[in-house]
Amino acid sequence: MAKDLISSGSLSDIRVLDLTRVWAGPLATRVMGDFGADIIKISDPRVQLLSSNGLNHKLNRNKRNIGVRLDIEEGRDVLLGLVKKSDVIIENFRPRVMRNLNIGYDVLKTVKPDIIFVSMPGFGVDGPYSEYPAFGTTAEAVAGIPSLIGYGDGVPISTGIAYGDPISGLNAITLIMAALRIKNQTGHGQFIDIALSASPLCNLGEYVGAYSGSKKVPNPSGNRSKEYSPQGAFRCRGRDQWIAISVFNNREWMNLKNLLNDSDVNDIQTDTLEHRKNHEEIIEGALAKWTSRLDAFEAVSLLQENGIRSGNVSSGAQLLEDAHLNDRDFFFDFEEEEYGWKRYDGNSIPGNKIPKSKWSGTNDVGVNSKEILTDLLGYTESLCKELASKEAVYFGD
Repeated sequence: MAKDLISSGSLSDIRVLDLTRVWAGPLATRVMGDFGADIIKISDPRVQLLSSNGLNHKLNRNKRNIGVRLDIEEGRDVLLGLVKKSDVIIENFRPRVMRNLNIGYDVLKTVKPDIIFVSMPGFGVDGPYSEYPAFGTTAEAVAGIPSLIGYGDGVPISTGIAYGDPISGLNAITLIMAALRIKNQTGHGQFIDIALSASPLCNLGEYVGAYSGSKKVPNPSGNRSKEYSPQGAFRCRGRDQWIAISVFNNREWMNLKNLLNDSDVNDIQTDTLEHRKNHEEIIEGALAKWTSRLDAFEAVSLLQENGIRSGNVSSGAQLLEDAHLNDRDFFFDFEEEEYGWKRYDGNSIPGNKIPKSKWSGTNDVGVNSKEILTDLLGYTESLCKELASKEAVYFGD
């Protein structure tokens, strides 16, 4: 984060060393950076951040960057010096990496006894799978999510958003904030082990419980639900225009039934969930016929006016222009040197005292190396030059 922002925001007294890559870890530190924490991203200078990578700009804003070779002794010494000045260090390597570099928790806590060390490997730091690599798609598969998505034809379907990554990042924030509170109360740091594959599983309790109790494996049912009916996505007038509808109770159904005014639906018994489930195809056919005559936003307005849960199935372009999101100042517009102005998601958590106009974009590898070394560690100009000559620290182009 730019230096003039470190003094503002609800987390302005927190410093985090970010060794993470890809999505889960960078998301956790990005949210903390949005709220004023001093995030120092420690990057391997041999691996440049891609300026054209939208994910990079989305996840690495509001962070300072120092390029350090952790496999070189002088680079490792830089990390240890930064640990002394920090509250949290977070990484998502396979467990052996930090051990092999001799910068595991057992080493770092001797340097800073109250350090909070967050490890986010694919399968945790121990166990038979601990050294397996993983991405969010791997994690959601191991958690069983794809087996619950689809139409019962036996083909598992991924969420398409690598769900294991964002949910792990959000879990990490929760655990870090809890650890910081404990540190404030007791003065003790701690080691936090977040397995990428376990985070999505924690949100599937009902399915695990259902099987352990009945030994019946839940089958995917497309967009339908056992608890709500009708529920699904229905095409509206125009090209690729859809809305999602979910009827929660009998009162909502009666309102929808009156809107449909369909003779086929009126001729069958639909006053309870069980009755509606028995006639789901007839009801869905009538709904599809009704929505096909309406513009998506017109249909949603009618349904919401009648107390029926519904929403437009938005495309990326529609989201960027969405009046509601823009009214709530959700997006973050940032001018990139090479690509001009681009729009990214902001932060859905309210209460941030830092206006988005003061947020900073992604910093390239090593851009902040000198200021971090001189301001935080008191390194001299000659020492910085020596580190550069040994390729232990990279100071940018």
